[in-house]
Amino acid sequence: ITLTLLAVYGVIPSIIYFTQPAEIRNNPELLAKKIPSWLPSSHIKLGLDLQGGVLLVLGVNVSEALDNKLSRIGTETMRWAEDEGYIVKTAYVVKDKKLLRVEVDDSVDTGSFKVDMTKEFLGLSAVAESGTTIDFEYKAEQVKSIEKGALEQAERVVRNRIDKWGVAEPDITRRTDGNIIVQLPGFGDPKKAKELLGRTAQLKFKIVDDEFKGFDAVKDLPEGVQKEGSQFVSEDKEKLVTLLGSLIPEDRELLFEEEQLAGGKKVKYKSIVVMAAIELSGEDVLDAAVVSDSSGYSNRPAVSMKLTGTGGKRFADITGQNIHKRMAIILDDVVTSAPVIQTRIAGGSAQITLGSGSYNEILEEANNLTFILKSGALPATIQVLEERQVGASLGPELAKQGIYSIMVGVLLILMFMVVYYVRSGLIACLILLLNGVFLFAIMAGFGFALTLPGIAGFVLSLGVAVDANILINERIRQELNSGRSARFAVSEAFKKVLSTIVDSNLTSLIAAFVLLENNSSGPIRGFAVTLTIGILVSLFTSIYCNKILYNFALRNVTTDSGIRAWFASYLVDKRIKETHINFLSFSKISATIATLLAVAILASCFVRGLNWSVDFAGGSEIELTFEKAIEPDQLRKTAADLNLSNLTLQSLGQDDNKDFLLKFEAPKTQSDDEQAQQAFLNSTKDKLTDALSDYGVQIMKIDYVGPKIGSELRSQGLTSMLLTIAMIFLYILLRFDMRFAPGAVLKMTLDTVVAIGFFAFFWRSFDLTSIAAILTVIGYSINDTIVIYDRVRENFTLFPKKDSVSNINTAINETLSRTINTSLTSILSLVGVLIFASGQLWNFAATMVIGIISATLSSIFIGCPAIIWISKIRAYIESRKSKASSL
Repeated sequence: ITLTLLAVYGVIPSIIYFTQPAEIRNNPELLAKKIPSWLPSSHIKLGLDLQGGVLLVLGVNVSEALDNKLSRIGTETMRWAEDEGYIVKTAYVVKDKKLLRVEVDDSVDTGSFKVDMTKEFLGLSAVAESGTTIDFEYKAEQVKSIEKGALEQAERVVRNRIDKWGVAEPDITRRTDGNIIVQLPGFGDPKKAKELLGRTAQLKFKIVDDEFKGFDAVKDLPEGVQKEGSQFVSEDKEKLVTLLGSLIPEDRELLFEEEQLAGGKKVKYKSIVVMAAIELSGEDVLDAAVVSDSSGYSNRPAVSMKLTGTGGKRFADITGQNIHKRMAIILDDVVTSAPVIQTRIAGGSAQITLGSGSYNEILEEANNLTFILKSGALPATIQVLEERQVGASLGPELAKQGIYSIMVGVLLILMFMVVYYVRSGLIACLILLLNGVFLFAIMAGFGFALTLPGIAGFVLSLGVAVDANILINERIRQELNSGRSARFAVSEAFKKVLSTIVDSNLTSLIAAFVLLENNSSGPIRGFAVTLTIGILVSLFTSIYCNKILYNFALRNVTTDSGIRAWFASYLVDKRIKETHINFLSFSKISATIATLLAVAILASCFVRGLNWSVDFAGGSEIELTFEKAIEPDQLRKTAADLNLSNLTLQSLGQDDNKDFLLKFEAPKTQSDDEQAQQAFLNSTKDKLTDALSDYGVQIMKIDYVGPKIGSELRSQGLTSMLLTIAMIFLYILLRFDMRFAPGAVLKMTLDTVVAIGFFAFFWRSFDLTSIAAILTVIGYSINDTIVIYDRVRENFTLFPKKDSVSNINTAINETLSRTINTSLTSILSLVGVLIFASGQLWNFAATMVIGIISATLSSIFIGCPAIIWISKIRAYIESRKSKASSL
């Protein structure tokens, strides 16, 4: 009772949250006023897919972070060497080799220098020496430390930017692969999110080499390239890189100044050669602010920076040593300005003047840059590897579908349990409700976000809880029919069913844990977390709470007949109490049918393949809805005009031509460039909106997955399936014995193939949720089999003189009502999803229904006969060994 009251207390804030309109839910301050202070502050939140918003997966270039760290060491080396009396000519990073190259004067003892250098900068080691040039690199353990630090710093900077930005209840997590997931519920501007979060804001100060002679030999200029003084100019940056890049020595770097043309539609690039060594970096910036540019007459916005104490001193030294030279101020590898140093600057401040454009454009750029510099510079460049956007109108519609799905599933299960089991069914209903309250209370306590896959996990956890209650009820009825006293039969039933409930739930937990540990995707993890908590709660309520409620209900029932009457049910009493079907007699025909079905599905997958979603194939998906009906041919023509590759057009509506899904890829020239693909997606989205505006187009959902992430997710999915089957095989091998484990693997494999067949035959989109569905089918499949195997093992122990076929047939018949009832209630729990849901969630439910039917049949007609098949194979092998040894 105490736990129940605490659970209800913990759920109340979530109920308040769900009853509020979106403008209050998404505003923490307004929501806090609605929740009384005496209630917990944590509550369940609506996930991004249920209220709209943006999800970005950001990848950090840790290799670049290592180069930046070495560059920083190179800058410090110059200062340290001067203090120590060493003469160092230059120190710079050799690009893409993770080497710091130091050139010292002829008077320097390189042996002593290397020893002192590695003592001063811990983790460095000298790896090569040629005359007065020494190469240093970080030791392996230091490299790991720097890469880990870069990921932590990137996550911290992203979090700081979002905190300063003021997005309500963002979710920022770093995956095991180092990528950062950023979820911004209720936020509808992915372009702005990518600009502010993906902006590296790497600020570097380098000395310009205006005396560089390496380009003197360049005479024949390609079309579109001009020479202005010592600079080469073109609107095609790649032409300049091709022309000049190979002429740059390792201690110099080719960069570009950018000038906006035609109102920002074109860019003119001007070459500039700088020293490779970084004199100052963004780490030296203490604060930033927008000011008026005092260096010109227009008073346009500029960014003023206040440097740290160390940075200010270093800036004074650099400017003092390089008077009359130019210093390039470089932001994200673009030279924003390169003023001539007129005198030593000792004020500890610097200023960045921005490019051309209107006053408002420069002001916005200055504000963005100030915001980014104040929240911290990223340690390396960031790429948007994955983008998902759910429209503000689609999210609430999906939430409504999810709520209706849960309500219908719960109602159907409760009705079945009451009608079929009567009084004990009422206890089962109470346990299910208690299960739901505990599950929501735990989710609220941890502040979990409820997502569509989470709803699927919740619905499925109901099926797990119902299975345990059906097991208890069926075992009680069997014990009552065995001739024992009624009260003893009830007690004995709980004892005998305990191991079966634990075994069946643990195998489902194995599948859930594999999902958690081997998948970095948010949707799959959300499903797995909900299912895991649901299973653990179900174990507690079905074993502990059930027994308490039964004892309470039967406390005043003292007679044997009274207890039997309490468990009586018209439906149960009128059914055939004992069946004697020889299921194993169908083993040959069932094996033949199963083999033909599996071959047909695998052949279809091999010949036709699967309809891979962008989750696994990479590319982009845009879900569109229209106010006016539009012909598919018109959409195809528009897509063709936009140069969309590998276009797939799918209607999502009920033949009203108002809802469509476009799946496409960027042009092949951009297919290997994540940033180019992102730019193409943004451009395509805007062009689609413009081209189809006459039809009242609205973008409901956007999914973008880079090719690298797609292949990783596909690998994770396959690994998850194989690992789940292997771990369950190992568990059954340890828990049972070798007679049972091969049959379990055989039937799990068959059920997996059948589930995949749904996607192959009906050409449904195979996405991340599909992997979750198949792994759940695997868990359910073995759950069903273990219940029968547990009874087979019990019969082998109780009736050792009976032949195996009789014991197995008896076990199947004894558990038949449980098998049918569990399958039926599991399907009932998914009826609401099949009726109200669409898209991924509907695919999930349909896969589960097919998987449940397959698992039920394969447990009886494949898993159990396999025990006999394995026994015969083992006997044959033993006989061959015996004959061989006798010879």
